[in-house]
Amino acid sequence: MAKLLLLANLNCDHVLLLNEPLAAGGRLLYRDQGRRLGGGAANTGVGLLWAGHEVCIISRVGRDDTGDWLRQEAQGLGLNIDYVERFDGDTGELLVLVDAQGERTILRQARRPALPGLLPIEPADCLYVNMDGAEAAGYMARMLERTLVISQYPKEGRWSRPCQVLIASAADLAPQPDLWSHARRLAGEQLQWLVVTHGEQGAEAFSADRHIRVPARPVSVVDATGAGDAFAGGLIHGLVSGLAMPAALEQAGQWAAYALSSSTSIPSEQLKSYLHRTG
Repeated sequence: MAKLLLLANLNCDHVLLLNEPLAAGGRLLYRDQGRRLGGGAANTGVGLLWAGHEVCIISRVGRDDTGDWLRQEAQGLGLNIDYVERFDGDTGELLVLVDAQGERTILRQARRPALPGLLPIEPADCLYVNMDGAEAAGYMARMLERTLVISQYPKEGRWSRPCQVLIASAADLAPQPDLWSHARRLAGEQLQWLVVTHGEQGAEAFSADRHIRVPARPVSVVDATGAGDAFAGGLIHGLVSGLAMPAALEQAGQWAAYALSSSTSIPSEQLKSYLHRTG
């Protein structure tokens, strides 16, 4: 069992199922699915719990009923919420619009990203960062001295992300003449791998001298929400379990496939069963 720190959002997702894809000027029918636990902290963390790891969430929620609900749901699942900070104000909801093909559009209220005031500094096996803002870079740099740091690509490549493994969706990467050099500028000289996901085309990983590509698992998409977070969870699990990058990418793809075929944001019972079967 590894000790994992997840610096990521804990969200209340309010899901609306649409009868057809979004289009400008359209009039759509929808079914209100109510709220569900979401955000990178839960979507990545729950699968890692099921894989047998100790997962500590580093996040912020408001001092309101939604914040209370998020903490109760996360704690009930087994996530450590000792570093989930409360702030004065509303937590807010994310509107998640899911069309008949499983593609989702997320509407989020504007809120300035901010780190919790108290951050864990004790050694851990991995720190995973999935949060906007420049403030995370200093904490990541300090933790690099004592643990594996894995990070999601910062929005529009705007902020430094000191880490050994950087994960990016191809859709989020602006055209770059040299992807590896671009990643090194964001992550620093300690970067070992850049992992790029391509949706139904699979994923690839780059190092200074290697290029690995794995295909995506065939799957019927129900809801794409949380698939990227599940992919990150599978990759983290593979790497902290000692797998080489090719095998870790395969693991990540399997986790993402289970997320795509589920109607939940957090990992599905299918992933739990898979992890129990494979030990």
